[in-house]
Amino acid sequence: MNLLKINNLKKTFGGSILFDKVSLEVNRDDKVALIGRNGVGKSTLIKMILGDIAPDSGDIFIFGDTVIGYLSQDVLSDKDLSLIEEVSLVFQEIIDLENQIQAMLITLEKNHDEITLEKYSRMEERYRFKGGYEYHTFIDMILTKFGFSKEDYYRKVATFSGGEKTRVAFAKLLLTKPDILLLDEPTNHMDIEIIEWLEDYLKHYDGAVFVVTHDKYFINKIVNKIYEIDQFTLHVYYGKFDDYEIEKVRRYEILMKQFIRQNKQIDHLQSFVDRFRYKATKAKSAQDRIKKINRIERISKPTIGHQSVKMAFHSKRPTDAIILETHDLAIGYEDALFKHIEFSMRGFEKIGIIGPNGIGKSTFIKTIIDEINPIDGEVVFNKTLKIGYFDQNIEYLDTSKTVLNLVHDIYPTKTQGEVRGLLAKVLFVGEDVFKLVSVLSGGERVRLRLLLLMLEEPELLILDEPTNHLDIETKNIVEDVFEEYIGPIIFISHDRYFINKVATKIVSLTDTAFDVFDGNYDEFKNFQESKIPKKTETIKKEKTVSSTKMIKDLEKKIDELQKQKENASKSLFLSEVYLDKIKYQETEELISNFEKEIEKLFEKILLLSDD
Repeated sequence: MNLLKINNLKKTFGGSILFDKVSLEVNRDDKVALIGRNGVGKSTLIKMILGDIAPDSGDIFIFGDTVIGYLSQDVLSDKDLSLIEEVSLVFQEIIDLENQIQAMLITLEKNHDEITLEKYSRMEERYRFKGGYEYHTFIDMILTKFGFSKEDYYRKVATFSGGEKTRVAFAKLLLTKPDILLLDEPTNHMDIEIIEWLEDYLKHYDGAVFVVTHDKYFINKIVNKIYEIDQFTLHVYYGKFDDYEIEKVRRYEILMKQFIRQNKQIDHLQSFVDRFRYKATKAKSAQDRIKKINRIERISKPTIGHQSVKMAFHSKRPTDAIILETHDLAIGYEDALFKHIEFSMRGFEKIGIIGPNGIGKSTFIKTIIDEINPIDGEVVFNKTLKIGYFDQNIEYLDTSKTVLNLVHDIYPTKTQGEVRGLLAKVLFVGEDVFKLVSVLSGGERVRLRLLLLMLEEPELLILDEPTNHLDIETKNIVEDVFEEYIGPIIFISHDRYFINKVATKIVSLTDTAFDVFDGNYDEFKNFQESKIPKKTETIKKEKTVSSTKMIKDLEKKIDELQKQKENASKSLFLSEVYLDKIKYQETEELISNFEKEIEKLFEKILLLSDD
């Protein structure tokens, strides 16, 4: 079912085309990603869908009663409310109905005539239909998955950090269950554990998901269609991010062949025109060819992005020897976050440090590089190493200088030509070198910092969230550079695609452990999952005996429970029940338990059906 359709949208700013001929559609079960470099118009397109910006031309159709839910802190209505009060606003209609039912119960104690009973019956049925018996459980599940404890329920929203408020907004949005979830960078401010739950939730979401993201791992997990804004228009790709990358190269190769063939055709026609346009016998033929050239719809030279980047870190030949180790290390500030850390690193390893925000990842790195003193134990470097440190959050560039002058002032012995050659390796060409550092985009600043880091010729790289807030093209650059680097790296990241591509060892920090694993992220996850006994594994074993029989048995149990639930629901209208508050509440609780048990049985059937 079609929920959203866009036809031939065009938008210009200051006389320049942002994008043109943009068409897309979102259907009921679509899981869509919108990608593209920073500045190509993704946010503008989202604002047009929301009605905040008008297109220059084209149409946006939102069909029927389609509800679009947009992830924004604007969904938070009153920051003076507690967390539970804020998210409960989603269910205000149910809560009002709940209050009316309680008032009706008081009335029924005095008056239980047929009209009052019928009115109560309709009210209770509406309450059930609206999810009155489930909404508390739904709230608890969503808030728990977003990392909020029961103690957080009664904190005022105003006291939460920016990232926490984003999670509150996200939780509230999911509780509303809109037809289209419109999400702009949903994995920002999220721990990996929350992201992985969110991926599973969105993958099975009963509605459409339209997400703007640079998280390639996230796209691979949930998306079945990708729209990319590139070269001022929109291109559609079907499948996941890996499918998109393959198809992108294939289309590039086809377009490049068409571009070359067209240029040869134009050159051939132009050659004839140049040779014969002033000869009387050939003038008409030359004019015909001029008209033919003018009628040709020119193909723009296709681009494929970061492949033109030519930079690499120079490193000494990697060694198998241990270059760094810790002995009985305790890290933290006043209190130790982790104790008795025994850690070692060889000269070829690339170590990815993962864990929730605030767990101590940066503290560990800063202890290693001696920015923070250990509480106990020691960090030992077995050889002196020149360390290169990369942190996007540290502003150490002189923003008043041009890109060219900044690099030249740091390395004055290099000629301007040599500096321009170096800058070209990270895509600063032509007039780009005269840009002030203050006006550079996030991706441009990262490329400049990478170049400066490369010129330092470090022997050990320390990276803190190197891909944060980067578009996909710049992420590709960063991934390739550090994947090809043959020296040792220690890095912190929540970007699972980057971790997977670069890491050869994982350090996982949790509330209870400091674990070290040899391998990349996928291998680490597979290992973690293999240690946890799963219900699905039991079901799979049972299925080998007779899955069909099991499903039939489960369906039979569901039918029995449905009958018991219906009988319990009918008993709510008996005077001995609705006039007795305790009996009424016990019956309601019994109905709720039946519903939970039925839901569990349905989940088992789904697991058996998926195998």
